[in-house]
Amino acid sequence: MSKKFLNTEILVEAGTKMLQMVSNKFEDIANLKYPVVPQVQPGFLRQQFSEKPPLEPESLDNILQETETKIFPGLTLWSHPNFYAYYPSNITHASIIAEIFASAFGTPGFQWLASPAQTELENIVVDWVVYGLDLPTKFLMKNQGGGTIAGTVSDAIFISVHAAKRRKMKQLNINTDSAQICKFVGYYIESAHACATKALHLKDIYYQRKLPVIFNDELQNYVVDLEKAIEIIEQDIKDGLIPFWLSCSFGTTGTCAFDPIDKLGEICQKYQIWFNVDAAYAGSSWLINEYREKAQGLEFADSIEINFAKLMMCGLTGSLFYVNDKSELAEAMGNKIDFEIYKNKFTDNYDVWDYKDWQVALGKRFNSIKMFWMIKSLGLNGMREQILQKIEVANHFEQLVKASNKFRLFTKPQLGLVTFILVNEDLAIQNKLNRKLQELINQNTMNGFISGSEIKGIFYLRISIANHTTTKQNVEEFWNHIQKLSEQL
Repeated sequence: MSKKFLNTEILVEAGTKMLQMVSNKFEDIANLKYPVVPQVQPGFLRQQFSEKPPLEPESLDNILQETETKIFPGLTLWSHPNFYAYYPSNITHASIIAEIFASAFGTPGFQWLASPAQTELENIVVDWVVYGLDLPTKFLMKNQGGGTIAGTVSDAIFISVHAAKRRKMKQLNINTDSAQICKFVGYYIESAHACATKALHLKDIYYQRKLPVIFNDELQNYVVDLEKAIEIIEQDIKDGLIPFWLSCSFGTTGTCAFDPIDKLGEICQKYQIWFNVDAAYAGSSWLINEYREKAQGLEFADSIEINFAKLMMCGLTGSLFYVNDKSELAEAMGNKIDFEIYKNKFTDNYDVWDYKDWQVALGKRFNSIKMFWMIKSLGLNGMREQILQKIEVANHFEQLVKASNKFRLFTKPQLGLVTFILVNEDLAIQNKLNRKLQELINQNTMNGFISGSEIKGIFYLRISIANHTTTKQNVEEFWNHIQKLSEQL
């Protein structure tokens, strides 16, 4: 065969060099050789390459060199021990190796026939997670529900809004031209991720309700105000509106709060509202009994999102999406649309599920192989261990904050996230000081990179223990750095 376009000798030679380069970079990152955020300005990379593509081929050695010397220096290093911002985006060596296989054979995986092993491995992996996290058995593929690996959690939430809208239309026996659709109302919690309101916006839902949160003294965090939530829903019904979708969070982005899934589920069941549980960050913690017990009521969920690229380490994309009724979802996503080229005896006559009917896109990456490698290489015990390790480091940082007479905890630390504030009696001054402190911290991210947030008019700082390479020594040095910077204010 011609080796002009696929030369296996070059694949091995250049692939080995790429793996060596990546491995060296991981070692350098662990040894704090680079800042978390690169010291570059917009347009830095465009200035280093020609405006037009090359006409003639270049050697892979040259391309590798440019990748290392021009592209890598512009990366924000999410695997850095001093990356404390947002929530983590984790990877393990097993997932990196699996990525090679995932990309190698170009399988689009849109239906069983397009790649039988790809479809079935995804079935297997999503079922493993049901057992591992002790999810309700209705989410197993052999039962009414089931799961998939979505492109992102935002994609999954968008699809849940779409499916909820179609279900409500079916319940009301209306079509897309009905004026009643304009009365549909979607609900999300005040502390929810922005992707909830974005999904409602993309589905043209005019009535969007942000359910308020209150500070719960027992939980020491901000959770939904259930009385207000019921009041808002019932008022909408009195006004002739039609509630159809509600999303809560298990592990909010800002403070890692746990909304009361059981109580919200009962409300949604009473008013026939699709109930979505966004557990993108904290859902992985259900491997640990202590956290699974905090998530009572998952049996009410119509859909759940859990991101295994966060507390887990499968890398992007690891966004698990479970639905209560996979037939309902497939119909909502257009599985009845007639297109001759997709027809085959396996889809028509066998118990197989085509994942093209679970997403907007047709093609699907082979992400299940990465999750398969991660689970097999760590086992459930290893997966628990790396979560507990991050919690232990976060607990150490919590004690450092508690020992300070200038700072205090803002909410109860949870699952590797610690929120804190530089205290001032005047709230306006306090907010200004904390924003300025964040700005000083992020001017030089060799020592650390954070992202603050705001709730109920209070700006606070947050540190997320994102990586298994982060140690107690790392957070001690970062805390000392924070204290020194605070003296400049």
